[in-house]
Amino acid sequence: MKICISKSTYDSFKSDFNKNCQGDEFILLDSDGEIASGDGRPDIAFISYELMFKSLRSKEFFNKYLELIKGSSFVQGSWAGIETEEAQTLIKNTGSFCHGGGIHAIPIATYVFAQILRSIKSIDEHIDLQKNKDWTQMTSVGELTEMTIGITGFGGIGQEVARLAKAFRMKVLATKRTPVSSDNLDRLFRPTELNEMIVDCDFVVNCLPASDETFKVFSNQQFKLMKESAMFINVGRGESVDEESLALALKNKEIKCAALDTTDPEPLDKESPLWTLENCFITPHDSAWGPRAPQRAVDLFIENYKRFKSGEKLINQV
Repeated sequence: MKICISKSTYDSFKSDFNKNCQGDEFILLDSDGEIASGDGRPDIAFISYELMFKSLRSKEFFNKYLELIKGSSFVQGSWAGIETEEAQTLIKNTGSFCHGGGIHAIPIATYVFAQILRSIKSIDEHIDLQKNKDWTQMTSVGELTEMTIGITGFGGIGQEVARLAKAFRMKVLATKRTPVSSDNLDRLFRPTELNEMIVDCDFVVNCLPASDETFKVFSNQQFKLMKESAMFINVGRGESVDEESLALALKNKEIKCAALDTTDPEPLDKESPLWTLENCFITPHDSAWGPRAPQRAVDLFIENYKRFKSGEKLINQV
């Protein structure tokens, strides 16, 4: 079989590929998407991080790349979801497409708790004290023991958030369409029971993908139901949040604060009031990144490559 990957990814993980893909040929692409080594049409393609980002940023690059891998029997992506136009196009033009769900869970969950601890330990207020050389001691809550976290979307990311939450001795609630068993979960709600779940939450973490069912599920009603002391964190998709309602809830102190790594649109409109609200913390959709992310993507590809060759069920197959 012929496997198409970027030359930079191959060079970085050459031992992994050579050890696990013996007997197969590689078609290696340079930074412009041109074939640097090998020839013909690939049977398998691995869309590693750099190919994914270039495809998202350049229509010309994506079209050229698509023309090369169109019709491949198996394509492994690095996207966490499949809602982008590029992912949908690949699904329609390849035999089996698998997304990269799960490989981003650890760094995203770390981001969630970085923001939670930022709030619970009054980090921003302490920074202001230091700037003013002010030794005034604060009496913030300081710990998460027995506080309640609600997670919408209990997939790979949500489950990693729950694992960390239990390490902090928190009560964990979550929503999911299908039943799931987890030692890190105190109660599972159906998506239609979102309103019931969030009224008890000190922290609400949105991990939902973009779909017709999730469009603006967090709106005026949901923010009014949350505790005034609650923190809302979005690491799902921006389309699942009515940001006008969120801005109003933050401005009126209906909830304490919010941390947004995803928005709608992206980049966030410069006229959005969310930029200037002191109780809204915005990051540019980079919580998924970490130095181990490329290795996890390669590991997932190799596992699915082995499954594909042996006829087993693929991980994250669409």
